[in-house]
Amino acid sequence: MYRPPKPQPPPPPIRMPTLGTIPSYEHVAQMLAQAQQARGRIVELVFINPNQHHEKMLSVRCPADDSDPIWFFYSQFRDDPNALNSPEQNPPAWSYQSPDVALIHNIVTRECMGGPVEESAQQITTLSGFRSNNSGADSLAQAFRNAGAGLQAAQAQASMQGDLKNIQVPKLLLSVAMHELTGRLYIESPQGGSEIFFEAGKPLHANALDSQGDMAIIEMITWQDGRFEFHDNERTTARTVSQSLDVLVQQGTPLREYVRELNTHGLTMESFLVRRLPNLTEADFERAIYGGIPLDLNMQKLLYQCIDNQSTVFDVLRRRPMAKTEWLPIIYNLVKCDLIVISNKAAQVQQQLPLEAMGIDRATIQAGMRSLHRPETDLINYPLILHFVEQEFFRFESSGLPFSLIVFELAMRTPDGPQPLPIPHIREIAKRINLITRKIDLLAHFETFSFMILLPYTNVNAASVVANRITQAILSSPVCDLDSRYIAVAMGIAGLPEDCNDIGMLLAGAKEAKKRAQQGSSPIVLLKDIQS
Repeated sequence: MYRPPKPQPPPPPIRMPTLGTIPSYEHVAQMLAQAQQARGRIVELVFINPNQHHEKMLSVRCPADDSDPIWFFYSQFRDDPNALNSPEQNPPAWSYQSPDVALIHNIVTRECMGGPVEESAQQITTLSGFRSNNSGADSLAQAFRNAGAGLQAAQAQASMQGDLKNIQVPKLLLSVAMHELTGRLYIESPQGGSEIFFEAGKPLHANALDSQGDMAIIEMITWQDGRFEFHDNERTTARTVSQSLDVLVQQGTPLREYVRELNTHGLTMESFLVRRLPNLTEADFERAIYGGIPLDLNMQKLLYQCIDNQSTVFDVLRRRPMAKTEWLPIIYNLVKCDLIVISNKAAQVQQQLPLEAMGIDRATIQAGMRSLHRPETDLINYPLILHFVEQEFFRFESSGLPFSLIVFELAMRTPDGPQPLPIPHIREIAKRINLITRKIDLLAHFETFSFMILLPYTNVNAASVVANRITQAILSSPVCDLDSRYIAVAMGIAGLPEDCNDIGMLLAGAKEAKKRAQQGSSPIVLLKDIQS
């Protein structure tokens, strides 16, 4: 007599090491990675909430049909090996199907810190849809579409992910092309976030920092550290890549080697460039540079002339804006030909006498300046910055010297939806910005939620260099107690006379560029790119 085989019991759960604290973002990401590798099996993480002194459990299971993972949260978990802990005997406080690690981490943290469990569904909807009941935050919500520290990558389940220390960017790109993959490759590095859209292995659109298309891919190729994720079947209508991937890799690979070599000399954007021979003649320069790699001689001379032993790499590029494909080989050449050295401090010069030497009390100056600033943030108030912009416009009319505006917006992703950053976080970001900008640059409030940087004697390309450096400074490390992956940045840049000759058009153009940055995938948008 035929007897059907006994059904096999489900495989046991994968239990991760018990934590004595609330899980971090990395713990939740590790759970998802384990579940993706063992589809159909449950991955469990038991942890003790320090505030409530009892065990809780978060579990996840990736279905075998490649659908999104399913999460379960047990607010009253009993870690008893004799108990089955099934949904019937120990029902979860909530369950949700989502690939969004940041979303799940936010909800778990909220509940463990005292948020009511019954609000979970509403919190999940708010976070996954980037919606808010606060009409003042509607424009902020748009900024999270390009939240540069990894939040975009969490919106869809990654079919492939890894560390750039294990696979170099050129090999990663060629692997995508060889397997004819279709989707979006997201790379998160210390320089910032970037993405490339592929169709059957062919790159169609790319953006990195303020670059798009071919230049964006070349920029990514130079990155040495970071993480990547590939999301299948994500598409875009944008078409910015014009050259083949083989050609771009061929162009970017030498730059990658220059970066690696210059890193051994300690090169950063904050490094000082110091001439080895202070009185070098033009003929001596030409003879010395002749032994380097063949580059445009005039471009090398122009960059060398900007090196004054007191300026950082960032300062030099601000005075002489160049694409990375131009300045990186030149600095490499100057170092290899022993014309400059890279230092962590400027050369010694005689300091100019401060105002105190003239008997002026600086406290009096500072007291006058405080009356012009918003006391809670110590930033110039909105009406006053408009006055300074107008004065800069009058200077432009008189001298013809350019100036630029950066209008930007910052937002924080929270369980209650996108919110403006708290005051301490704004003050911390302002400190980072002031370390980058010059003493003549002005950082101020702009309208209700935005900010502005006025950059005298700065063209649009130089302003783009400043915006890139500021974005990296904001997103490179936590701001106060907030992980930078929960901060969104959107910047718009406009300048006189490149974009317009009218102060009203300048302000409106910078705002429109910022709006495009909020709606698009690049955190920095130039008005001239919109107009072209």
